Amino acid sequence: MAWWCRCLTAWCLIRADLALAGPYVAWVGNVPVHSPSPAARVMVTDLAGGTPVDVSQGLAAARDPAWAPDGSRLVFEALAEGANDLFCCRPDGSERANLTQTPDAWEASGCFVGSGRVACLVGTDRTELWTIDTATRERVRLAAAVAFHSRPVASPDARMLALVAAERLAGPGQIHLVPVDGSPPRILMAAPALYSVPAFTPDGRDLVVAFDGAEIGGARRGLARIPLATGSPELLADDGYPLAALSVAADGLRVAYTSARAYHDPWVALVGMDGKDRKRLDISGFHIIAWPAFTPDGRSLVFEGVYAARYTVNGLDVATGRVTCLTPAGDSGVHPVVSPR
Repeated sequence: MAWWCRCLTAWCLIRADLALAGPYVAWVGNVPVHSPSPAARVMVTDLAGGTPVDVSQGLAAARDPAWAPDGSRLVFEALAEGANDLFCCRPDGSERANLTQTPDAWEASGCFVGSGRVACLVGTDRTELWTIDTATRERVRLAAAVAFHSRPVASPDARMLALVAAERLAGPGQIHLVPVDGSPPRILMAAPALYSVPAFTPDGRDLVVAFDGAEIGGARRGLARIPLATGSPELLADDGYPLAALSVAADGLRVAYTSARAYHDPWVALVGMDGKDRKRLDISGFHIIAWPAFTPDGRSLVFEGVYAARYTVNGLDVATGRVTCLTPAGDSGVHPVVSPR
């Protein structure tokens, strides 16, 4: 009997590990559209389509989830005691902690820098860039620039942050590179334009962005690869949509992005990092699809889709075309992000 109990216990532990195994998908749920909502929450599930978990339970206006490089934690922002704070937790919502707890300040748009620090924007006009140690809460101010930054993103070696800074909300901006060691920032793209949140290539040598307003390769709107060494952009596609995130595959060979010849008709497309083999995905059952994110193995994409005025988060097997809805029945979801592992 003791042997049987030990085997049953071991089996239960294995099943628990399987139930919590990544990769994971996080998204902003309980929102009918992209507009911020006090009822918004951050939801997490695994790619197998398990039961989603509300990791922001008890908080208001939760949004902007971002994963640690090893997929073991995520950071998101939410309202607490009247101010916007950053929260960190495990994928199942456990060990949730408020990283900022500053009722007189406003922190937003967090991203992991390596596994032990989080970068964020500070101030209601998002004018300052800081890092916070997740263990000690030590804060370091990196830079102050013009207002209305995009979310920062960290380079694979955690030495650099890339972000878009603009003089007015939703206005044209520039792409900035900010070293984490406190060295002076660098303007990588000075030409003002609408830029998407940048994405680093896996080797850290390039940024990929969607743009509108800067002429690159003869196009005024599209998708571009920008080598950090030269800052000279190369056009990958002429149908980029800068209002949605894009995703670079882990092998660095493909980009998934939101394609739009007109702003009212976005769709998801794939293109090679050399600008070849562009392909608009054929996915039935949706009016609009956008915000793609590659899974770590590159075989699937997660995207937000619109049908009958409801946004849902879905997984797509690229080879077979099979679509799996990840949001619970009757719920909605936008802005999916996939854990790196």
